[in-house]
Amino acid sequence: MSTQNKLYEVQFEIAGPAAMFTRPDTGSTPISYPVPTPSAVKGMFDAVLRRGHMYVKPTLVTICRPIRYERYITNYGGPLRKLDQIKNNNNYQLIATILIDVCYQIHGEIRMKQISTRTREGVSKERRRRGQDWRPRFKEIFEERLRLGKTFYNPCLGWKEFVPNYFGPLRKGTKRDTSVDEVIPSFLKSMWEHRQPTPEYVQDWRIVKGVMSYVNQIPTEEELNAD
Repeated sequence: MSTQNKLYEVQFEIAGPAAMFTRPDTGSTPISYPVPTPSAVKGMFDAVLRRGHMYVKPTLVTICRPIRYERYITNYGGPLRKLDQIKNNNNYQLIATILIDVCYQIHGEIRMKQISTRTREGVSKERRRRGQDWRPRFKEIFEERLRLGKTFYNPCLGWKEFVPNYFGPLRKGTKRDTSVDEVIPSFLKSMWEHRQPTPEYVQDWRIVKGVMSYVNQIPTEEELNAD
């Protein structure tokens, strides 16, 4: 396999007492998806390492503890309040259904952004930014920062107040929960395009034996045996 076609992957494990990956269809009493959305995963990867000409594409999540939901009530003081509530500085009780005692192992593929240039003949041609393949170096720095616990900001499990009690390299003692089989009727695959809110949903996304692919609707045999 040529260097250009070689895959460079990174992964991490994240665990915590609570998580909330909001389903947009659940309105003012939000309910969590059972797994992180791609945008939430991107935020976790970016917490470790960010480069303007590179990104990590989420590919796979392994669920390592049973999916458990619990009712959660908090005083909300954000911008979604009514105008008179904001004016009078009044909060309101927000009721949500969150996940508790979660643990995920998340995998992603390192990619370089492409830029389009035109040749003298007027043909558009894609090429890599900055000329060379920076993926091996990105992987090296990412894994070192993850091992040392260095981040640009505190990663979270969805909502900012849900901080992890572990965020780092995959732990040998962590095993996936093969009893988790679930169908997500409508899953928020992406939220932004060219910095504009452009939500995209996929239907009937499958969790099989504790594994969900961010690429394939049903995990492939290779993805199921990835660990």
